[in-house]
Amino acid sequence: METVISTNNSTLSTLGSAKVFLLAHPVGVAIVGGALIGTGTYLLMNKFLKKKEVPTPAEA
Repeated sequence: METVISTNNSTLSTLGSAKVFLLAHPVGVAIVGGALIGTGTYLLMNKFLKKKEVPTPAEA
């Protein structure tokens, strides 16, 4: 008696792409989130730490 084993390549490729997505998605979100937080922090620190120009008495 002959046994036929069939493999469905589309199912295997779908599982492979799902694994890649599940691994890449959190990493991508972490990178984008870190970039946004870093940029926001940089801009806020520049805003608050910027030296204010004090007018001289001659200009006032």
